[in-house]
Amino acid sequence: MRHSLRYNDHDIELPPGEFVIGRAANCQLSLDDPLVSRNHATLTVTPDAVVLADLGSRNGVRVNSDRIHGKRSLSHGDQISIGNQAMTLLSRRELVADTLIQGPTERASIFGLLGILADKALAMGRGEEAEKLLFEQLDQLLVDAQRGVTVASETLERASEYALKLALATTNGRWVDYIFRLHAAVGRMCAGPVVDELYTVLRKVKAVNLTVLRDYLHALHEVTGRFGPADRFLLSRLEGLERLAAAK
Repeated sequence: MRHSLRYNDHDIELPPGEFVIGRAANCQLSLDDPLVSRNHATLTVTPDAVVLADLGSRNGVRVNSDRIHGKRSLSHGDQISIGNQAMTLLSRRELVADTLIQGPTERASIFGLLGILADKALAMGRGEEAEKLLFEQLDQLLVDAQRGVTVASETLERASEYALKLALATTNGRWVDYIFRLHAAVGRMCAGPVVDELYTVLRKVKAVNLTVLRDYLHALHEVTGRFGPADRFLLSRLEGLERLAAAK
């Protein structure tokens, strides 16, 4: 497994050994935050596991909103809170994940059994469980798209549907950000139904990253010369989303 820490939209590789997080300059991840102790927490990284430990910090460490005491083994997608800073552990197999880059006739295998299990979890109101099931595949799809791998329209549609469902189920705005990042990576306009649903979702999530939305809008504005009336209308709707997000 390859482990990394996503912080401020950057993925920081976690090599085997100890990775110290704190305010001190000699920490592997130095955080400029008065709520963070000089040596706040450590990640012990092995190929098979990542263990988080609180180093006796004043304000503690939280994993998925729960304060930890001592050590905690982490799983892919766990969210770590230290002071006012949030980060996410990513653990990926050392294989190129091409299972999501498929033709439209392969819909059933796009998310496979995990998709079926996630649909059941969502239907039962277990948003965090569905998020755990889908996180790795959705995240790898975004990574592949950002590397220039072609994403089938069917896959883009399905990933957007799941991101919208996860945003509603968890009220976590990162899934709204995910939709904009994914569409920016593939250079495509969001479909009309996605834009419509985003207006509902945006009113229910806690917060979204305005920078991500504005970067996507900027990219769209650069190619408006290729837009027909339908895409221009969708662009105006996305601009309305920006105003709605800024007012939250």
